[in-house]
Amino acid sequence: MNHAELARRLGATTLFSRLPKEQLVALLAGTPRRQAAAGGYLSDTDNGLKNHLVLLSGELEARRTWIEADGSQNTFAWRVGVSASGPGFSLLSAASSHTRVQALADSEYLSIDGDELDELLDWSSLVGNITMARHLKVFHKVPLENVQKAFERMVERPVVAGETIVTQGEPGDSYFIILSGEAEVWITDPLSDETTMVAVLGDADAFGEEALLLGGSRTATVRMNTPGRLLVLKKTDFDELLKPNMVEEVSAERANTLLREGSVKLLDCRYDMEYEESRIPGAQWVPLNTLRRQGVFTIDPEPTYIVYCRSGRRSSAAAFLLRERGIRALSLAGGIKDWPYEVDNTAL
Repeated sequence: MNHAELARRLGATTLFSRLPKEQLVALLAGTPRRQAAAGGYLSDTDNGLKNHLVLLSGELEARRTWIEADGSQNTFAWRVGVSASGPGFSLLSAASSHTRVQALADSEYLSIDGDELDELLDWSSLVGNITMARHLKVFHKVPLENVQKAFERMVERPVVAGETIVTQGEPGDSYFIILSGEAEVWITDPLSDETTMVAVLGDADAFGEEALLLGGSRTATVRMNTPGRLLVLKKTDFDELLKPNMVEEVSAERANTLLREGSVKLLDCRYDMEYEESRIPGAQWVPLNTLRRQGVFTIDPEPTYIVYCRSGRRSSAAAFLLRERGIRALSLAGGIKDWPYEVDNTAL
């Protein structure tokens, strides 16, 4: 049974029915199938069952033990199997502690993180439409109540084809999410005065965060290519509700440990002249101003990245842009100027 078909069948159950199909398919695609030999334990009494189990084949026994008011111990056990005439799976939902699960036969199953599913269900309840749910991955580390307040404070704005939403060089005062429509992103080179279209944005894409995170002016001009609708969040609300949690920083010491362990990759988002002058060994170079266009497609989406610039300001914006695209990214606090470890000064 493929992910789409399993998602369709799971979507008919009470537990998963509130999730949009796209989210459920993505959740299943990121959950590996596991095997348990007959007699093996999938959870023990001490740690309990913290994940939702989707049994695809085989048979399990769940045994819950608890203490009665008089101090005596009580136990309840039940079996879970896959019926040939059923939907092709059985569910064992995450329960309290003191639950032990044992395979009675060789079994294949999925173990879906209970906390992750709770979070997805919370997001689904908050947003209520698939377009916005696709965008919300950038907010996953923001407290849910802050996201809810942000959406309550966003103002819906109709726009027409040809309308300029932000202009390069002007102060940044808002964050935008495209509800519907298509926009073009144009950048003017300050040296050559040449203007180039660098990206096309569509439904659920966002823009305007760079100026807000960097505390400077707009780095590009965004112009509507079609009529549409935008959600607009003021800078004061962005700073209060979203900014503090949307970019996670990591210290140089911690970053160096993670790099030695091989659990992260480095990304240098400075300009070419800075990168050629000196860089942290092993860093991939993708300048901040290219991340909105083809640069993001040169990045493997699987690893976690530590992004750095000179001081940490540009890397905060770069990490934010990566997270908008579902890529895990941390910003190096203090940038390369506060990096006390090896730096490659060899000319390229």
